[in-house]
Amino acid sequence: MRSFDVLRVTALVISSCCVSTVAVTAPVVAGDVSHHQLHIVGRGARTVILESGLGDTLAVWKDIQPRIATHCARTVSYTRAGYIGSDPATGPRDSATIVKELREELDRRNIRPPYVLVGHSLGGLYMQYFARNYPAEVSGLLLVDSTHWDQHMVIDGQANQQYLGQREVTLFMPWIMRRELTDSTEAGEQVHASPAPEPVRTIVLSSTVAPKNGTAESQAHAAQLQDEIAADFPGARHVFVTGAGHYIQRDKPEVVINAARELAGCDETQAMRR
Repeated sequence: MRSFDVLRVTALVISSCCVSTVAVTAPVVAGDVSHHQLHIVGRGARTVILESGLGDTLAVWKDIQPRIATHCARTVSYTRAGYIGSDPATGPRDSATIVKELREELDRRNIRPPYVLVGHSLGGLYMQYFARNYPAEVSGLLLVDSTHWDQHMVIDGQANQQYLGQREVTLFMPWIMRRELTDSTEAGEQVHASPAPEPVRTIVLSSTVAPKNGTAESQAHAAQLQDEIAADFPGARHVFVTGAGHYIQRDKPEVVINAARELAGCDETQAMRR
């Protein structure tokens, strides 16, 4: 999946030549078959799926989603089960369960592959699982300061600070965040035990600005984990984004936008149109 044949490029041109960006908010409605709140913007031959990190809803993508979609692709951001706007979560909050729920939701909405998967933080771990277990559905993978499969985030009952290395704030933490943290070790083990990644166009974006109270040692360890993620996907391009903290989509939005559009084939489509 590193080159695009004439038919695929032609399909992209046909699907994108005359469409405008369309935004559709799809909330959960009592009695409806839908279980997750979705925000859908744009049209195109590929669908970009935006997976949020721990504690975040689809709102974390609101500023960049329309810019990814414009004259390019259909984009879908969503809120995982257990967070406000979606149904309550049932069962484990590991990679297998969350990806299963996402694929079921996409099927209910008749949103078909190919998908470009974009995952931030813990959401990146889930998207690694998706890409490794369902490669036929995936045409691109963008990991935004993704969690490593062996990061072992743990609950620190004494912590009272923001995300820092491998420990998390738990004071006043909602139940769903506690559950996702508790199950993050199992989620990582599931990723590591998944089939070896098949060749898929992959970009790994990593932060360079350490969190408050971070040390040189912790930052070096974080960089090592990011290197290992990139090395796990054949031919992945790894970019350490200068001036960006953990939320690269906020600190350097254009980097995330350009990477997602590249994987969705936007530049190729626009070149053909010209």
